[in-house]
Amino acid sequence: MVFKSKIDIWMAAIFIIVPTLMIYGVITEPDIITIVVTIALIALLAILFFGTKYVIQDNKLIIHGGITKTNIDIAKIHSLRPSKNPFSAPAMSIDRIEITFDPDMQMTLVSPKDKETFVKKLLEINPSIKLIH
Repeated sequence: MVFKSKIDIWMAAIFIIVPTLMIYGVITEPDIITIVVTIALIALLAILFFGTKYVIQDNKLIIHGGITKTNIDIAKIHSLRPSKNPFSAPAMSIDRIEITFDPDMQMTLVSPKDKETFVKKLLEINPSIKLIH
């Protein structure tokens, strides 16, 4: 099952304003470096914007964060808790879920659009996951 990332308005604004300003720069003062950097940045932003998603498949949580991909064995997830942590994460919203998992109690942040169904599906696979509020 695929869960798209929730996208905050301020994040969407960044993904619209930055490329628009860069395209304006290319139009007003075109040179090869500006064009290459603009194309590369727009491609990266598009990958992040459209490629951030979370897939639950075969007892795995696969986190697609733009150009990165992380696989977590759902049986090794210890806990889930709501988070507003602003640090870098494969999440397009500040309305996040903190996931702690083995080995070594690692942590990641995700922001599924449908948080309730996301948590329900994880609990169906691993009912021992603790929900921390």
